[in-house]
Amino acid sequence: MTTHPESREIFFIRHAPVIRQAGHVPPADPPIEQRGFDVEQLVNLLPASAEWHVSPLERTQQTAALLTPSLTPASLSEAPELVEMDHGSWHDRPVAEIWEQIKDAPLHNWTFLTVDRVAPQGESFEVLADRVAGWMRRREEDFNTTPGIVITHAGVIRAAMAVALAAPLDHVVGIPVPHFGVLKLTLMDPSRATAAGGAWLFNGLSDPAIT
Repeated sequence: MTTHPESREIFFIRHAPVIRQAGHVPPADPPIEQRGFDVEQLVNLLPASAEWHVSPLERTQQTAALLTPSLTPASLSEAPELVEMDHGSWHDRPVAEIWEQIKDAPLHNWTFLTVDRVAPQGESFEVLADRVAGWMRRREEDFNTTPGIVITHAGVIRAAMAVALAAPLDHVVGIPVPHFGVLKLTLMDPSRATAAGGAWLFNGLSDPAIT
């Protein structure tokens, strides 16, 4: 991989498919499906030595374990700011039951909830996006050129896209992110990113189509 000498590539990866009940909101912290995953195509997209940041939830920890036999992290740390949106008491409940609670409220064309909708004892996508933006600001403040690998969740990846593209949250919250999907961003040295376009570059969202 080639990079500009004053930039940093960061790869955000969504976790493997999880065990969940059909027609239900996923549990808060489910494990991944217990089957073999051929991750060779995904590994080929990623740098061999990088700073790893992994959500502390079980599914992301397990996904990181699928990749570490082929990739040796330069460092590895948990990133609690990059956990998935908390659906509170809606976790593991039937979607039809939740729909009865929200159907008369403002709706979104492309996803189940609007960005400001707060689940009981949970949080909104706006809150999730704020903590992801904070994590990304810290990458700017502590800029280095070591590649980054982030094992995280679909909501976090959408929020990261919003930062990179300076896009309204309403326009990213419904973007499909597949399991094992890879968002590639490039961060320019913020001290040099003084012209139009900002410090973050969206380099694409890819689907390795792992089965």
